[in-house]
Amino acid sequence: MAKESVARTHLDHRRVAPEGPFRRPRLYVVGEAPGAEEVAQGRPFVGPAGRALREMLNEAGIAPQQVRLANAIPFRPIAYSKDRRPRNRSPTIEEVDHYGAAVLSDIRRSRPGVIVALGSTASRLFGESQSIRLMRKAKLQFEGYPLRITFHPAYARRFGGRDGDVWRQAVADLRKAARRRRS
Repeated sequence: MAKESVARTHLDHRRVAPEGPFRRPRLYVVGEAPGAEEVAQGRPFVGPAGRALREMLNEAGIAPQQVRLANAIPFRPIAYSKDRRPRNRSPTIEEVDHYGAAVLSDIRRSRPGVIVALGSTASRLFGESQSIRLMRKAKLQFEGYPLRITFHPAYARRFGGRDGDVWRQAVADLRKAARRRRS
């Protein structure tokens, strides 16, 4: 009987905590999970997607000092290639459900003006599972906080970069989120 090939996966348990103003940030931006650079520095959004996010925020006219950054889970999900090299993977629904509670607690304590979920993993944290293209047009809330869902910067980089439609839509979504406030 042949052995099945099972990819080994695990979490790097070096925690990457939220960063940015704790009390009443204008935006609370939630991404997917930390990557290798984020884990190495212990800070969210410092890798390529983070640099893209900062460019998007700048284009949208949002000062970084007004934004709290976090991930749906605080640990890097890892899968190993055939040659045993670690690579990023998307968090499982179970991982988001289990580890996402800490982010939700941080959101409740910080009381942001608006929550912005970047991509499908972050949107699942808030109970949303439709396509990003549909959800980005919806007026959503999470426990009374306005919730805006848009494309993840890594997706925008992959599909057109700064000159692409996805990038422009994400910047427009960030601009709209910054104008919206909790009632």
